[in-house]
Order: sequence, then structure tokens, then C-alpha cells
Amino acid sequence: ATMLCVRDLKRSLGFYRDKLGFDVLDSEPHVALLRLGSGLVYLFTESPPTPDKPSVHLAPPDDPAHGSVVLVLIVEDCRTAYEELRGRGVEFLAPPTQPPWGGWRCFALDLDGYLIEVEDAAAELASP
Repeated sequence: ATMLCVRDLKRSLGFYRDKLGFDVLDSEPHVALLRLGSGLVYLFTESPPTPDKPSVHLAPPDDPAHGSVVLVLIVEDCRTAYEELRGRGVEFLAPPTQPPWGGWRCFALDLDGYLIEVEDAAAELASP
């Protein structure tokens, strides 16, 4: 599973559930578990250092232009998914394009600036 630190759990839950189509498996005040197909994502609020991670403070990204996480959603047809997701209000950075290795892909940002890639299933097998 992937864990993403978010600023506003309720708002992010709405985005992932209502716009991206994730199922909410569990939701507590500071953490939620979501599923899309076989993929699991935890959303959680800011996490200060703890005894088992004494020097690590987890927080949402400060600048979406300099990210370090890409959440990849593998779909049967990227162009169809792009249109469906746009219809639900997902704002993409650009329309789907064809990378050199084939297939189609496009990118969006979630509410905290995490990069979300929507990619054809066939392209996933061929990508570098």
C-alpha cells in the first residue's frame, strides 16, 4: 500500500472517493484506507516524530512542482479514463499523450500536490 500525508483528510477522502473512484475501506479521524482495484492507499494527517521514527516528520508536499511521489493508476484505456475522470471534475495537467514506449498516459495533481499518473495497462508492461 501507499501512504500519503494530506492536509485535510475529509477533503482528500472526497477527492479520492468521488473524483477518482476509490472505495473507502476504513476511516478514522486521522487516517483512512482506500482501495481502487487491487491497489491500496492510506491517507493520513501530518505525523510528528514517534518512538519508532524519532527523526522523521511526515507532512504533505510544500511545492507540487518538486514532487517525489507518483501514484500510478493502471487502466484499460487511458483516453477513456481521462474523459470519465474529467467528467467527475479531475483537472489534468495535459490531455493523454503517447510516451516513446507506447500506450497512453496523462497526469493530474491531487489536492495536496501529489502527482497522479493514469496509464494504459499495456503500456505498463513496456515502460522502462
